[in-house]
Amino acid sequence: MNQFLDVRFSYLLRQSVTNKEGQHPVVLRVSFRSERRDIFTGIHASEKTWDKKIGRLVVFTKKEGEVNKNLELILRKANHCFDELRFSAEPFSIDELVDKIKGKEKKPQTLIEYLEEGNEKVRKRVGVEIVKATYYKYRKSLQYMQEFLLSQYKLKNYLLIRINVQFLDNYFRYLRVEKNISHNVALKYLSFLKVILGPAIRSGIIKDDPFRELKLKAKPVYREFLTSEEITLIETLHLESKELERKRDIFLFACYTGLAYMDIKQLSQKHFIKDADGSYYILKPRQKTGQESIIPLLPKAEKILRKYSLTGDLIDFNWYVSTNQKMNLGLKEIGEKSTISKTLHMHLARHTFATTVTLANGVPIESVSKMLGHASIRQTQHYAKVVASKIKLDMLRVKEIYK
Repeated sequence: MNQFLDVRFSYLLRQSVTNKEGQHPVVLRVSFRSERRDIFTGIHASEKTWDKKIGRLVVFTKKEGEVNKNLELILRKANHCFDELRFSAEPFSIDELVDKIKGKEKKPQTLIEYLEEGNEKVRKRVGVEIVKATYYKYRKSLQYMQEFLLSQYKLKNYLLIRINVQFLDNYFRYLRVEKNISHNVALKYLSFLKVILGPAIRSGIIKDDPFRELKLKAKPVYREFLTSEEITLIETLHLESKELERKRDIFLFACYTGLAYMDIKQLSQKHFIKDADGSYYILKPRQKTGQESIIPLLPKAEKILRKYSLTGDLIDFNWYVSTNQKMNLGLKEIGEKSTISKTLHMHLARHTFATTVTLANGVPIESVSKMLGHASIRQTQHYAKVVASKIKLDMLRVKEIYK
């Protein structure tokens, strides 16, 4: 018999069960907090060779001595299992103790398996709540984590319970230095990790929410945009290629509507609403967030749509939107032909609409926010800062005149 605090281990014969040789199974009785369980040891003994007082076989031959040694090893393992649970500082039940002694305890949850399960859940949301591109970012995050573990720890996996703020900080530094990823994008990969690990944090598998302790903030980003003069350069540029002309028109349409690439690709007649005065506006939920965009059509945007209509009706437009990659390659070529130093890409058009086309012309930030489909004005405010810097630059010219 052995006793540690409120646990007790003892051996006894299960006399209600007999094998062919007339022997009874020896069981290890676990008594813990007023409960008890019996564990079969796989050892059998007869009543005449069993000593009830000491819970061991009476040693007549070498064979009984070997059996007692095995019983001692089992008891030692039981004590060790109890100590591991006791010093883990986590509450546990008698059934968890028994499972541990029998080798049936739950395997420790590991980071990569948890991320793989989480990624699968994200994949199932594609087309329902998120776009495929978002899922690809989560999948890339998993790949970076696997590479990080191999590079920094020489491991293929890592226990969830070991994740702390130092681990997260090391991962962030790895993304910045080894992968040459920008500060804000590296933070985005940390946010993907936080989403997947959220349930593990809430359930207590990962203690003390290490993300809360991570003192990393996004850096201010300058949102480049085109000036009115640069838009005119692109509009008046002579292009011999019909394909480049189409890509330019789609880009300019984005400049005059603020629609993101994917929303332009999805645009159809159902998204156009005709007002009582005969004007049109676009009413469309953003593919990325589901937030509704309300965008009155500017005359230049209408003109582009009519160019691609066989009937002259602007909502009867029919154009082919290339992949985002091919669009951006074409726009880069257009930018070089127009001698604009900025790199043209589809998202630059959205920034241009927010700054040069709307805010710089006095459109209230609340209206711009609604047209861009932002969930809050906070998302639009960084464009207002850009406009403020533009005004400052514009006033430098005035200062030269009024010295």
